[in-house]
Amino acid sequence: MKSNYKKLGPHIQEVNLRNSDLEIDTLLGVSVKKIFIPSIANTVGTNFKKYKIVRRSQFTYIADTSRRGDKIGLAFLKSHDSALVSQAYTVFEIIDHNKLSPEYLMMWFMRPEFNRYSRYKSHGSVREIFNWEEMCDVELPIPSIEKQQEIVTEYNTITNRIALNEQLNQKLEETAQALYKHWFVNFEFPNEEGEPYKSSGGEMVYNEELDDEIPEGWKLEKLGNVIESFSKKHDFRKEELIFFNTSDILEGEFLHSNYMNINKMPGQAKKKIQKGDILYSEIRPKNKRYALVRIDAEDYVVSTKLMVLRLRTNNFPPYRLYHFLTEKDFIKELQFSAEGRSGTFPQITFEEDLENKPFLIAIEEIEESWSNLLKNYYEQHYFRVDENKVLIRTKELLLSKMTKIEVEKEIL
Repeated sequence: MKSNYKKLGPHIQEVNLRNSDLEIDTLLGVSVKKIFIPSIANTVGTNFKKYKIVRRSQFTYIADTSRRGDKIGLAFLKSHDSALVSQAYTVFEIIDHNKLSPEYLMMWFMRPEFNRYSRYKSHGSVREIFNWEEMCDVELPIPSIEKQQEIVTEYNTITNRIALNEQLNQKLEETAQALYKHWFVNFEFPNEEGEPYKSSGGEMVYNEELDDEIPEGWKLEKLGNVIESFSKKHDFRKEELIFFNTSDILEGEFLHSNYMNINKMPGQAKKKIQKGDILYSEIRPKNKRYALVRIDAEDYVVSTKLMVLRLRTNNFPPYRLYHFLTEKDFIKELQFSAEGRSGTFPQITFEEDLENKPFLIAIEEIEESWSNLLKNYYEQHYFRVDENKVLIRTKELLLSKMTKIEVEKEIL
């Protein structure tokens, strides 16, 4: 044991309280993300009297680690006063909160090193188990409760800021979606007097292709006349480049920035991209594997399973098309089309699913206003996304520094 470390065992005790009176009906599962989640188990006909009760500020973990990769299922209850968990789970609590803070202990459990430790210490011939004795043998620095609270406060400040940014971006996205529907579906964009266009008697004209009326001066264009599917192969002039497959992007985010030797790249690593391109996976549109290229990307190379969509015209900014292509109803339409084809994976192509799609273009003033709104939306969205990346790295650094916490020497 390191000189400043103490065993966890003297500070925790197992809890085995059953739901014998059926007082609780909220059943939770435990995720490898270290959170409680709503249970997906089929509970029809289940006797809930046998299930364990977990109270607020208590912990639950799944001793069986053999089916969870390199992680352990463990969670700390904060969202409920009490809930039920499987009788196969282990519930425990801290004996004295004046000596060890539950939030501080949870920070220790959040470290990736704890995942590796719990997997290393798991044993068994059929299933690998991280049993209660092993949990009690966990060693960690336990400074004064004041120091623990100071560390927890710093950690929570970062965590809360990340959560706030995510909430604000969610609200921002919902607002943009609602505004898009208001303007481009219901045609209630503001007229010259600032009143809703259609309900204020704005002139509407019949469009044969849509079999519906659209505002006067608006026009319908084929999407293929606005964007193209760019497929120029990368020239591979450098020995190392950053390769992206469909799994490496998600809802606008590039999930890594790792360079790879070109000789080790998969055979489908061919396309080059540039700033302003829209990457869109051909496989399962509902998985939202898409991204807008926001930086100069001369070191990027992408799989042939990613469509590289590029504007044919300067009449629109890239985010105008990016928003159109990632609008939830449009994605549902693409997914429905993909599932209608035979094959192993629901798949789309530019020629069959995008090229001839109708793209409604407003009059110049409305397009300019809508583009300005989108510009503000994406600037705010990506500002918070980028800030969260820094905050996440800061949080990880704070967790890693827990091993260097100095524990005050006890006075004999």
